[in-house]
Amino acid sequence: MKLLISLIKKDFLLVKKNNLVLLLFSIVMPILLSLKTPRFQTDGFILYGTLTLMLTFMNYNMLSVEEMKQEGMVYIQTTPISNNMIGLSKFITVSIPFSIISLIYFILSKIDITKVGPVGVKGGILIFFLIQLFFSVYIPLTFKLGYAKLQIVGAGIVILSPFLVGFLTKILKSGESIFFTLGDMPDILFFAIAILVIIIMISLSIKVTSSILDHKEY
Repeated sequence: MKLLISLIKKDFLLVKKNNLVLLLFSIVMPILLSLKTPRFQTDGFILYGTLTLMLTFMNYNMLSVEEMKQEGMVYIQTTPISNNMIGLSKFITVSIPFSIISLIYFILSKIDITKVGPVGVKGGILIFFLIQLFFSVYIPLTFKLGYAKLQIVGAGIVILSPFLVGFLTKILKSGESIFFTLGDMPDILFFAIAILVIIIMISLSIKVTSSILDHKEY
């Protein structure tokens, strides 16, 4: 457990200079977009999803840059830390910023003057699932290909994230029946399925990441 905590602490120390910027961005962005877009004042699902995806990815992206600069993985591979633990630490590192951003968004949505639209618990879990799904693929790719080869993908996601608002709105309109089905599902069943799928998804990704690290030379 101490080793896992040390890995997570190391990740956050690498990007500590950028944490304040991301924190301010997570506060200012939803307020500005909500004031300009009436739809977001009544339903914050799309805005919340775009915000958490963009900022969570930006945090992980900056972490990858710092690890590459300081050759962090070379050092880690010389310590008695299992590759499974390395993979798990990355998912926790992704989940913590997501939780902080979600808390900030929830607080803002409770303050009338911000005009930030609310997001239900089911909506939050659905976004968390989608983000974990994305990182279940992206994290192993980072170790397999290296950050340098994924720079274009990373830059594209950061640049295009704001435009996802309009795109996701169209998707939402064309797939409203799916969201209604999720909304009608009993809470206990919804939470149980979501948690089970997320655990399976992350477990598989950690195994893939571990396998990649087992055969990687530094």
